[in-house]
Amino acid sequence: MPLILCHSPVGGVGTTFLTARLALGLAARGHDVSAIDFTHADALKLFFGMLPAQEIPAMTDATTEGIVVDGVELLSGYAAVQSGAFGRLIARSGASPFDSQRIVLADVASADLALKTSLLPHAALHLCALVPQPTSLAALTKVQPGTPTIDLEQTVFVLNQVDDTRKLSRHSQIFLRALFGDALIATVRRDEAVNEALSSFQPIARYAKQSVVLPDLAAMTIAIEARCGLVAATEPAE
Repeated sequence: MPLILCHSPVGGVGTTFLTARLALGLAARGHDVSAIDFTHADALKLFFGMLPAQEIPAMTDATTEGIVVDGVELLSGYAAVQSGAFGRLIARSGASPFDSQRIVLADVASADLALKTSLLPHAALHLCALVPQPTSLAALTKVQPGTPTIDLEQTVFVLNQVDDTRKLSRHSQIFLRALFGDALIATVRRDEAVNEALSSFQPIARYAKQSVVLPDLAAMTIAIEARCGLVAATEPAE
């Protein structure tokens, strides 16, 4: 089963949100899914409706299992990276610390380029989030320094927080679609309900069942599932 590496070269673009929603979407379609938070912020769990004080088990702790929320196993990978042993393991050719029977989503902080680079050879797919803002678009050259962005066969892009009432947002979509074609795998509309749900410690699907982001996220999940060669075991209930 594949590792999906979720990393953007710039922060504040919704990578953690998209990681959580992709994990939930894949689980709803019948896949065994683990989501690992490799960030110091420890924010991935919040998008599952958990509280900041709730602890997530470390992926290196063999005596415990991850917390399962709506079919997704949640684990923390931050301590593993800090220990150094994890880095040495993934640096070995062919070695993988991940369960081969599960889809694993890795949420990696934008500043942690070393971890992103180390995980990339193990990944079936690299998901890079962008937003229609100049700082995000300018960071395209940093997705994989030294390699033209259009040549990154392992990378797909999601344009998050799209607002068609804004000129820059509309033009960003046109530009990225022309640049990446099918590698722009999804666009997700902006909805303040995402932040409202987060502040209420509720998943967006529970807080705002009619949110415009939900069909966009469902389409993203199906597109990534197909890109990874996965077959849904079940169709989520309407």
